[in-house]
Amino acid sequence: MTRLSTGPRNPWNLSIDAKGSIHDDETANDLGFRAGTVAGDIHLEQFGGLCVQTFGEEWFERGWISMQFLQPTAHREPVDAFLEGDGDVREAGLDTPEGTQIARGNAGVGDVSLSALSQKDRRGVNPSTLRMLRDVHPGLPTDPRTRRPNAADQRRRIGAGISTDPLEWYRESSPWGGGIASPLTTCQLLVAGVTDSIAASCGEFVGLYGAIEVVHLAGPVMLDAEYEITGEVLDVADSPKTEVLWFRTRAVETARPERGPVAEVTMMTRLLKASSPRWA
Repeated sequence: MTRLSTGPRNPWNLSIDAKGSIHDDETANDLGFRAGTVAGDIHLEQFGGLCVQTFGEEWFERGWISMQFLQPTAHREPVDAFLEGDGDVREAGLDTPEGTQIARGNAGVGDVSLSALSQKDRRGVNPSTLRMLRDVHPGLPTDPRTRRPNAADQRRRIGAGISTDPLEWYRESSPWGGGIASPLTTCQLLVAGVTDSIAASCGEFVGLYGAIEVVHLAGPVMLDAEYEITGEVLDVADSPKTEVLWFRTRAVETARPERGPVAEVTMMTRLLKASSPRWA
């Protein structure tokens, strides 16, 4: 069985100064976490090179990675990303050097119905049983956005040495012409701000990512292109400590809408009950 790994890398908590968020040490401590957490999309960036080694450059055209996060990590704590198996779908994971499982899922090219999140039972519930997500239901549109990938931030991370997988393709040129978006930049493009109206209906809360799937449908996502971002809620669910929002968004290049979606992201966000006055 083939296994490739990055070896230990030290992901930065890029939002450590975001007061009141789960990434802020004080807020995280108040909610029972030992430190501010590294966001899941930051962890995804560690898989870009592994996926190219495994599947070739085609991975950025029609490949995907699908991960559920099991344990949080703090600023610069080492994690080792790996892909294991053979064929068009491989097991994917993140572990600490001591062997603690941080995330598990899979990666592949082609049929995304084989992805870990596609196979997952989302255990949806009636929204009326919830307190924060009570006004949110499957099919509810996310907030549309028109924007470009944050190329400047991607290049800044590489230049500062804080990218865990700084492929040359993430800079100015690639096999597709210009620079392309990393998994982290792609996730930010498709997720940032799209649930603002949903969050406003939930009242005060602190949330954290529970699972992410990034899919290239007709990729890659180019840094110099503009995209229309649309999406919808897939499900709402519940656990003893959280309310759960599942949603999916897709990106269509503004200049070439006839191509259809270039990429899509499926996201599971956990809203912590302990952070909400509605659960006081």
